[in-house]
Amino acid sequence: MKLKVLATALALLATSACVYADSEALNRIERLEQSQSTQHQLLVQNSSPSANASKAPAPQKKPEKKALEPTVDQAKAAIIVANILTRFEYDKKPLDENMSHAVFKEYLKMMDPAKLYLLKSDIDEFEPVRQNIHTMLMTGRLAPAFAMFEKYRDRVEQRFDHALALLDKPFDFDIEESFNLDRKKAEWANSEEQINDLWRKRIKNDYLRLKLAGSKDSVIVEKLKKRYINNRNQIMRMNGEDVAEMFLNAYGNSTDPHTSYYSPSSAKNFDVQISLSVEGIGAVLQKRDEYGQIREVVPGGPAAKSGKLNPGDRIVAVGQGESGPMEDVVDWRLDDIVKLIRGKRGTTVRIEIIPAERGMEGKHTTVSIVRQRVTMEDQAARYRIYEAGAEGEKRKVGIITIPSFYEDFDAKARGESNYKSVTRDVRVILEKLEKEGVDGVLLDLRNNGGGSLSEAANLSGLFLGGPNPIVQVSTAEGTTSNVRSATGKIVWNKPVGVMVNRISASASEIFAAVIQDYGRGVVIGDPTWGKGSVQTIRGLDEFLRRHEGEELGSLKWTIQKFFRVNGSSTQEKGVVPDIVFPSAFDPTELGESSYENAMPWSKIAPTKYSGYDSLAEKIGPLKTMHEQRTQQSDNWKLLLDELAYARKTSDKKVISLRYATRLEEREKMSMEQSQFEERRKKLGESDVNSFRLDDGLAAGEGNLTQELADEKKRKESLDIAIKEAANIVADLAKQKQSFGASGYNDSQLAQTDISHLPVRYVCFCNRAGRYPC
Repeated sequence: MKLKVLATALALLATSACVYADSEALNRIERLEQSQSTQHQLLVQNSSPSANASKAPAPQKKPEKKALEPTVDQAKAAIIVANILTRFEYDKKPLDENMSHAVFKEYLKMMDPAKLYLLKSDIDEFEPVRQNIHTMLMTGRLAPAFAMFEKYRDRVEQRFDHALALLDKPFDFDIEESFNLDRKKAEWANSEEQINDLWRKRIKNDYLRLKLAGSKDSVIVEKLKKRYINNRNQIMRMNGEDVAEMFLNAYGNSTDPHTSYYSPSSAKNFDVQISLSVEGIGAVLQKRDEYGQIREVVPGGPAAKSGKLNPGDRIVAVGQGESGPMEDVVDWRLDDIVKLIRGKRGTTVRIEIIPAERGMEGKHTTVSIVRQRVTMEDQAARYRIYEAGAEGEKRKVGIITIPSFYEDFDAKARGESNYKSVTRDVRVILEKLEKEGVDGVLLDLRNNGGGSLSEAANLSGLFLGGPNPIVQVSTAEGTTSNVRSATGKIVWNKPVGVMVNRISASASEIFAAVIQDYGRGVVIGDPTWGKGSVQTIRGLDEFLRRHEGEELGSLKWTIQKFFRVNGSSTQEKGVVPDIVFPSAFDPTELGESSYENAMPWSKIAPTKYSGYDSLAEKIGPLKTMHEQRTQQSDNWKLLLDELAYARKTSDKKVISLRYATRLEEREKMSMEQSQFEERRKKLGESDVNSFRLDDGLAAGEGNLTQELADEKKRKESLDIAIKEAANIVADLAKQKQSFGASGYNDSQLAQTDISHLPVRYVCFCNRAGRYPC
C-alpha cells in the first residue's frame, strides 16, 4: 500500500498547501507489507513478576495474558498520522527528539496518570523508547510502544493481585496515618516496598469508605475483590487496537490538545456521538461486575418495542441471526459486547440475559431482536416552559437544553430529508413555543462540549436570519473566511438568553459569542472553556492509493483557528458572559488554559456585520435587577453557600486513614449536609442536586433503579441558577423588544456558506462516551 498524492483529499483544508506523500513515505508504506516481522529492539522487556510481588489468590479468575504485536494496518496508520500532523496541522510541530520526549511523557500519563503501577526502574528501562519515538512513528515501528504497554500490563496484574491478597488480612484502623488523593505531582515509586505501601493505603481507604457507609466486613471484602478483579481484567483484556490508539493519541495530544486518533472501533463510537443514531437494538449498556448490564432502554427502539429487555438485565451471551452460535460474553470488556450487539439494520441478534427481577440465581432468558436505526432522543435538544419574574409580572420563558451540536453527517451526505440535527430539532421546539405564547427563550448550553460547526452556524441563523457572518476561520497561512448562517428569515424574533458554564466549549462558544456580538441576546453564567480551534475528522484509509479493505481508523486534527465576528479569539479566554454567575469549577484545573500546549489567544480584524445596538444599553439595567433580586433571595444564598462548601471539601487532598477521625469528620459532614437539605426543602428546591454522604461505591456498583430515578428527576427539575437566568430573560422580555419577522425555509438550511469546508468540520472538546447499541 502507498500513500496517495493527497492534494485532492485535503485541498479543502488550506488554500496554499495540500497533503502529499514524498517518495520516502511511500516506500515506508510499501516496505510494511513486505516485512512487518522486523522489530526495533529498543526495549528489552522483562515480563516476569518481581520476586517481592504478592502471589494472587488461587481462586481468582484471570484472563489469559496474550502477547501483543502491532499489525500492518496500525503501522500504516502511524505513518499517515505522522505525515499529516507534521505538514497540515494548524500549529505544525516537527517530529523530532523533543517531540519524542513529549509523546513519551504523554503515553506514560495515559497509562499510569497517578503513578500507581510502574516503578522508577521501569521508566529507566523505557529510556531507549523515549529517544526514538520520532523514528518509530515515521517508520511505523510500534513494537517498542507495545512492549511498554506489556510491562504496564504486568505491573497492573501485580498491583491488583497484591490488593486481593491484602483483603485477606485485617486492617488496623486505630493508627494515625494518611493517604494523599492528589498524585498529579507525585514521583515514581523507587521500590516494590514503597509502591506496595502506597497500595496498602489505597485499599485501606477503599475499605474504610465502605465501612463508614455501614457495610459489614464480609460484604466489603466481597465487593472490593469483585471491583479489583474487574479492574485488573479490563486492563489485561486490552488488545492491540487499544494500545495503538493510546500511543497515537499520545502523539496527537502532544501536538495539540484537540488532535485525536480514533481506532476503527472508536471511530464508529464517534459517529454515534455526533449523529445521535446507531444501528442496533436501542439500549445503553454499563459494566456491572463481570457482566454487561442494560442501563437504559431507548424509547421507541427495537428493545423497547419488544418489551423483553429492561434496565438491570445482565447479558450472558450474544448470538447472530436466528440460529448462529451463542458467544459467552461474561467478563468481556463493554465495548466488545457492544460490537456484537450492533449490526446492520434488518438483521437479527439474540441476547441471553439474567432478568433483573429474577436475581443472579434466576433462570436465563434469550431475547431475539431485529436491529433497526435508533435515534438517541434522550441526548437531543429538549424543552420546558417556566413562568419567571416577579408575582404579577410573570413571563413565559422556554428553556431549551442542548446537550451537543449534533448532526448526522452520513445521512445528510446520502441526501436523506429527515437527517438528525440540532438545528432542525430546535426549530421545531421554537415553533411549538411560539404557539404556546412564550415571551422569551433561554438556551442552556451548560456542559455542552460542542459538535458540528455547520450546526453552530445554522442554529445561530434561527435567531439572526441570514446569510449573516457567524464566525471567522483562519488557516495557518493567514487566509481568513466567514462561516455564515443559512439564507432565511429569523425564526425566533423575541428575547434570547444563553446559559453557559466552564464546560461549554467550541461550537457552544461560537453560538454564545455571536449572540453576544450581535446584541441578539444576553449571555449568562461563568466564563466558558476557551477552545478557539477547528478540527476535521477523516478516515485514514482515504489516504491510501489502493484501498483493499484496510481499517486504519480516523484522525481528528486541528486545521484552523476561529475568531468572533468582532475579531477576538475565544482561545484560552473563552466567552465572558454579560452577567456572570458564581462558578462551580476551578479555572486553573479545567479549561483550555490548563493545557501545557494550548495555542495562545490572538486577534484579527473584525468582519462586517450589523448588530442590534438597542440591547447594549439594556445589559446594565439587567445586571442591576439581577443583583437586587439575588441579594434578597434565600435560594441564591443557598447556591452560594453550597458552592463554597463544595470548594472547601474538594480542596482537601490528604485524608486520614484512622476510623475514629474519619467517623468524626463524617458525622460533622452529615450534620452540615442535613442543614443544606432542610434549607432546600424549605425553599422548595429539588433534592436531586443536594449533597450526599460518600457511599464508597464505584461506577456500576450502586442501585441502578435509584440512579435512573435521580437522572430522570435531574432532567425534569430546574436548578437555582437556571431559574435565575430565566428571570433575567423575563426582565428582557418586559422591554417588548423584537428582532425581525419570523419565517424560515427548511430547504435553505443546507445553504450555509461553508461549501469550501470539509464535510466533517467539527468544533468540540472530547468527552467520555456512553455505550449505546
